[in-house]
Amino acid sequence: MLKEESNINLIMQLLEEKNELLRLFLEISEKERRSFKARNFDNLEILYVSREELLENIQCIDKRLDLYSAKENPETITPEQKSKITKTLETKQLLVNEILSQDLVMLSCIDNEKSGLIKKISSVRTGRRLMKAYRRLPDIVE
Repeated sequence: MLKEESNINLIMQLLEEKNELLRLFLEISEKERRSFKARNFDNLEILYVSREELLENIQCIDKRLDLYSAKENPETITPEQKSKITKTLETKQLLVNEILSQDLVMLSCIDNEKSGLIKKISSVRTGRRLMKAYRRLPDIVE
């Protein structure tokens, strides 16, 4: 019985660790979202690397959760433990939803910046074509 109880405690600890990593993910994303809204994309690569590292850690926790939960008998889990696990999973879902919401905002900022750059490039190309035509104008007139 002691072994089973410690598995449940370990599962709950891993779920809480996962939520902490998700909170960190959210904090990093929030900071960069503010930068993106200010049209500052200087830390995009750092954001990408940081998030990838956090996701790798979360995947490791998920593997451990799968391992320990497969060994666990659901009938040995107390109602109190079930309630705590449920609350932890609800918190995880809220964090994931907030991360997805932030990602949509960041993607929108990136897409807007990309569209602006495409317009500028198109404008420069049009300007170059006009300059070439203008330079040829004396040849055509003579």
